[in-house]
Amino acid sequence: MKTILVHVDADDGQPARLQAAFDLARAFGGHLACLQVTPYAAYALGEPAMGAFPVTALIEAIEKERRAERQLVEARLRQEGVSWDWIAREGDAVDRLVEAARLVDVVVMSSGPFSGNARVRLGITGDVAVRAPAPVIAVPPTSRGIAVTGAALVAWDGSQEAALALRSALPMLRLAESVDILAVAEKPTEFTARAAAAYLSRQGVKAEVIERTRNGDTIEQVIRGVITERRSAWLVQGAYGHSRLRETVFGGVTRGLLADAPVPLLLSH
Repeated sequence: MKTILVHVDADDGQPARLQAAFDLARAFGGHLACLQVTPYAAYALGEPAMGAFPVTALIEAIEKERRAERQLVEARLRQEGVSWDWIAREGDAVDRLVEAARLVDVVVMSSGPFSGNARVRLGITGDVAVRAPAPVIAVPPTSRGIAVTGAALVAWDGSQEAALALRSALPMLRLAESVDILAVAEKPTEFTARAAAAYLSRQGVKAEVIERTRNGDTIEQVIRGVITERRSAWLVQGAYGHSRLRETVFGGVTRGLLADAPVPLLLSH
């Protein structure tokens, strides 16, 4: 994971996002690509038509705010001593992030809980997770970055999404102090958790298989329980969903964990 794309935006999730990006850059000797997107059209649509001068004043205010944010973040970047560059774009945040993800190894975004505009912010992270040609690490706003070398948990159901997430996470799994593969008994599959563990072993990663039944709980509740029990530092999971009319429609487990994540999530679709 040598090239790490991080979304720069003045929200309450930014400190955790940046710290996770720094943690990844240090773990892999990587480079940060800091993307700041200014959605002028969205600002304009939020204002009534008041003539040229108010619109000009609005744009000037937005640009002043963005410059101040860039100065703050760049000061932090210089303190951290990591390799980085700054990318400023205009337009839709999801479109620009997906475009910028073409030549990166991972995209760092925010998960919930969100303090404001929760539906919109969940949609941005979700759309990027589904559309980007790179895995997404979604970081809770309360997280102190990501403990790359901590205990990892892989949520496994034998699906293509789970398999892609597993392969995407390999660089991190090789650094983890322990790796657990969780299978919640649902339906038979040829691609079992033990087959996934055998795959990892051939990659030099030792993994322990944990098999659980739901016993009346949801799959999300089982995952949360195992995270607590095993003290997992981060979770690997397939992103189950699809984009429909610019809104991502998620499976229940993905939506629940993204909306209120207990630990950073590595998602692939």
